[in-house]
Amino acid sequence: MKIRTIRYIFKEGFVNTYRNKLMSLASLVIVVASLIVFGVFVLIALILEHNISIWSEQPQLEAFCYEDLDDAQVDQIEEAIKRISEIKEYEKVDKEQALEKMREKLGENAAILDGYGAEIFPVSFIIKLKDVETSRKVVSKLEKISGIQKVSYSQDTIEVLSRISHWVKLGSSLMVIIFLTVSVFIIANTIKLTVFARRKEINIMKYIGATDWFIRWPFIVEGVIISLIGAVLAFIISAYGYKAIADKFSQDQFLANAQILSLVDIKDVWGVLALSYVIIAVVVGTIGSSMSIRRHLKV
Repeated sequence: MKIRTIRYIFKEGFVNTYRNKLMSLASLVIVVASLIVFGVFVLIALILEHNISIWSEQPQLEAFCYEDLDDAQVDQIEEAIKRISEIKEYEKVDKEQALEKMREKLGENAAILDGYGAEIFPVSFIIKLKDVETSRKVVSKLEKISGIQKVSYSQDTIEVLSRISHWVKLGSSLMVIIFLTVSVFIIANTIKLTVFARRKEINIMKYIGATDWFIRWPFIVEGVIISLIGAVLAFIISAYGYKAIADKFSQDQFLANAQILSLVDIKDVWGVLALSYVIIAVVVGTIGSSMSIRRHLKV
């Protein structure tokens, strides 16, 4: 393709975009709204996956022994734990360590433990698994070991987060399909105005030998321009909006100390978000443009 032809295609694309200002603006608003909805769901899914990975790295199980067991009985339990092949590693927490951990948890209220000895606390084993999916199987094995009173594990939390993440991805896909379909039709209608206004010119170009693609390209460029501007605006709004929420989140002392949820740094995801916006914008603009001109090329 000649440089002169490329210059003509892009010039016509920009001129057509400016010529239909109102419809172009309407298309732009819909594209921005669609991409922001898409971005919100993507960020939520990334945050959930980030937290699932953090939870998965934490020790998944803690087995508590009866308080009245002697050292020999605790050693027997430890040997039984060593023989469980699904366990990656474990840490033994003796009575003194359990007392200190409780004091740390209580913080300023640790004084309520004054007068109590370490003997009131059970020995426990903090266990990390090779695969979190085997947690229920390992719990069953631990509960059968004589001397273990109870087993606590975080697999339920991981499963809940995984389930939420699955539904968020499904919901985001449906919402994006709906909004982007609307975007395609609005862009198509926007470009139809230009096509209709130039229908005689298009017919003449066809009769003198212009190819379909030579006629089609300026309109495709017009649709892509609208979509790319929408992608840029959507990314700016999404990035700054997320940063504002993340800053507010980090300043909340309760949430920061509770460590209930960890947010993903926007710097770690902005590349994925920006690339997704651009790809979707180009696809939407191209499809919308192609739909609008197809009928007028049949002369």
